[in-house]
Amino acid sequence: MERLFKDWLDDPLARLGRQPNLVVEHHDKITKENGPYIANGAMRSLRAVYNHARKSNTDLPATNPVSAIDWNKEHRRNSGMGPNDIGGWLKELYAMENPLRREFHLLILFSGSRPTALKKVRIEHIDLRARLIHIPQPKGGEDKAFDIPLSRPMIRCVVRAIRWGQIMYSEQAKSWLFPADSEIGHLVEHKEVRDVLSKWGNELRQSYRTLAQAAGISELDIHLLMNHSLPGVNAGYITRDRLLRDHLRQQQQRISELVVQSLEATRYPSLVRWLKSTKVEETVDQAEPGLEPDTMSIAA
Repeated sequence: MERLFKDWLDDPLARLGRQPNLVVEHHDKITKENGPYIANGAMRSLRAVYNHARKSNTDLPATNPVSAIDWNKEHRRNSGMGPNDIGGWLKELYAMENPLRREFHLLILFSGSRPTALKKVRIEHIDLRARLIHIPQPKGGEDKAFDIPLSRPMIRCVVRAIRWGQIMYSEQAKSWLFPADSEIGHLVEHKEVRDVLSKWGNELRQSYRTLAQAAGISELDIHLLMNHSLPGVNAGYITRDRLLRDHLRQQQQRISELVVQSLEATRYPSLVRWLKSTKVEETVDQAEPGLEPDTMSIAA
């Protein structure tokens, strides 16, 4: 809302209610500049804001101005990877020049997390002893806060990320799991050139969902692991926290093992060593000269 409607933030909603053509024009503008899916999502948010405001202000025009737009056609994207695709993608990932971004993309694949949530993980959100990452403000706000159970490959990924952060951005790494030389101090832009990395962002989230199914994880457990709303009336009686430390972590481990096993039958032993190590020496030649990563401590 703050980004795509920044010119309207101080405008009264009644203006839009009386002039729905403004909404139509803005939808067309966002479609052209940001794409059809983002434009539709922005308008759903505006529609919800208007409907909520009208509950306490009946002077607003009764017809929601968003109803005047012609929605862009949307098709379910089938861009996720299956078990047979992972080996090639990991080879691309391992070849990336920035090792911290490499661990970021790998953790998205391992966790199925939204990229925005992982960018904002602070060091204090990580509990290696309990094998959890806390996400305090995911999509949906604080009420949807949850913990990600960590498999063994995920723990190794987190440890490597911490160590690379200490090497590359020592000051920012005191606060963030994925530090960067940005104004806020953490990774901001996660997009990659397709010729360098063919899948990233929500495509990895879709891949996680596909891999979970291939690993034989139940639909309910997948919903719990991805922090989705639970389907059905009876699911509302399930207490996620009671399943987190044992059952859900075991399911997470099965998904991670499927990723690692996809490489073990290939001719890329260096990739297997990377996934099974907490050390950064495998790619130390990419670090800044003069730094010795094996002397770095792990923030726990």
